[in-house]
Amino acid sequence: MQRCYLCGYRFSAHAKDRFLGRSNAPFKPHSLVDFTRPRGVKPRHLGVELDHVIPVAEGGATDVHNLKLACGWCNIVKSSLWSVYDAKAWSAGVIDHPSLGLTSVPQPLWMLRIVATRARCEAPEGCSARLTTNELFVAPRNLKGALTPTNLMVVCRQHDPWAGHRLISPTLLSSR
Repeated sequence: MQRCYLCGYRFSAHAKDRFLGRSNAPFKPHSLVDFTRPRGVKPRHLGVELDHVIPVAEGGATDVHNLKLACGWCNIVKSSLWSVYDAKAWSAGVIDHPSLGLTSVPQPLWMLRIVATRARCEAPEGCSARLTTNELFVAPRNLKGALTPTNLMVVCRQHDPWAGHRLISPTLLSSR
């Protein structure tokens, strides 16, 4: 079972077939996406891609030790960046969520790096979910706080306080 090494997304059979050259059928954009990680707004987001763990621009080699499988969304967001401090300014980080109201949206690189570096569910009651076995998400430690790095925790699907609110229409993100 292959997963994105950065977020734990489980690759579909279709994505694996395209990556291996066994299919060229296009991906269809998703009708609902996670508002903190809108994978599926663009077809490329759903594919399997090779990522240079250490970016080539930083001296990383193109060899088996520096290449990992990533979903297209994570690979695009990571680009050649390493740190949450490398992220560009994020001024449009609020959406009018259908059930949560005005809600901040984390800078994509913050979300990606926090999930990838913590690599486990941080549910207060404890959890065995890890990046290698589960898709992981960010959620707020304080539900009333902004989604900044200090207020983000990593959760699995089972411990997600936003389980019923995470998926929204991609059109709500078009203003960002």
